[in-house]
Amino acid sequence: MSYIMNRKFIPLLILIAIASSGCKRTVEETDHLLLNLQKVETKGPENGTLLIIGGAASDMFYEKFMELVGGPEAPIVVIPTAISSDTLDEEFLAEFKKGFLDKGFTNVTVLHTRNPEEANSEDFILPIKNAIGVWFSGGRQWRHADSYLNTKSHEAFNELLERGGVIAGSSAGATIQGSYLARGDTKTHTIMMGDHELGLGFLSNVAIDQHVLTRNRQFDMFEILDNRPELLGIGIEENTGIIVRGNRFQVVGASYVAIYDGTRWSEERDTIYQLPLNSREFYVINAGREYDLVKRRVITFKNREFIILTEKQLNSISGTYQIKDGLYTVDMIIENDSVKVLQSWDEDKYPILPESSNRFFMYNSEFSFEFESDNNGDVILFSVPSEGSIWVKVHD
Repeated sequence: MSYIMNRKFIPLLILIAIASSGCKRTVEETDHLLLNLQKVETKGPENGTLLIIGGAASDMFYEKFMELVGGPEAPIVVIPTAISSDTLDEEFLAEFKKGFLDKGFTNVTVLHTRNPEEANSEDFILPIKNAIGVWFSGGRQWRHADSYLNTKSHEAFNELLERGGVIAGSSAGATIQGSYLARGDTKTHTIMMGDHELGLGFLSNVAIDQHVLTRNRQFDMFEILDNRPELLGIGIEENTGIIVRGNRFQVVGASYVAIYDGTRWSEERDTIYQLPLNSREFYVINAGREYDLVKRRVITFKNREFIILTEKQLNSISGTYQIKDGLYTVDMIIENDSVKVLQSWDEDKYPILPESSNRFFMYNSEFSFEFESDNNGDVILFSVPSEGSIWVKVHD
């Protein structure tokens, strides 16, 4: 049986923090505080997509960004503002743009300013209004905040999401997407709660850290959560990211994402344990795993909802698929109005269940299959996110 986070956990921690700081409140003020805390929710954008990468992004993330925005010709804006002014000369800006052109993007605009007044002008935000995607650079996240927080540029980023666009970023470009700005101090990046504490807030009530395992940062998040226990902490390792759609995200990439939500999840037991007060525990999830931001829990097979597909949808999936750049094949077989996988190296058939028309899960597991169709609606391939593999349909 799964357990969601006890709402009483947050108010108790707040009261402990208040008591230890010597702060005095009336009963009415305390009741009001607790009522507000019970309403705290973490949510993603209602529309659009976030791609949040923990640093050292490999080519696969640029390819994913290109896929999310709809192809190489989609207009994108790339923002290097987090990088030091000592580096950001005209030659660097040209090279920064060239880096995206070399990766196959053909419609790239570099946008940068150190002046919030310029970021508040209609001329400056015009490229954002015309863009489908935005990419925030690494560097120091407070520089992004200094230039864009609470300006018309900030409004334009939110409007881009509202019309279904994509916002991506790596390292500092990841942390800036949260509501709380971890490592936002201008003196050094080792201070977790610094002189800048507000991010752009594409995710609400969240603090995001990056380079977590490579730099041995996995316990640093508790410095924030001890003071802001209502926040959800997300720590992302290098060359790893999360794709946020609505109120859930999926992990992609090579390593792990650390979750700090007041619980401990055991994959072996498929159980979520409530942690005691002042615990210093977290857990990690890897590629293919999904997380529910509102309920603050890992999404597992037993709490998914599956649908029934039409005969036409089932027939479109049916066929033989070959792994890209390889020899192995699998057959998607329709039996008794359901889909089963027959692997060329195995005689057994494995049932897969549809969460949507293009997304299936192997029975009683988190092994997922994501089907893609052409413009005619015919399935042409599927991917397995947990493996990073792509299988192309060779015949029906």
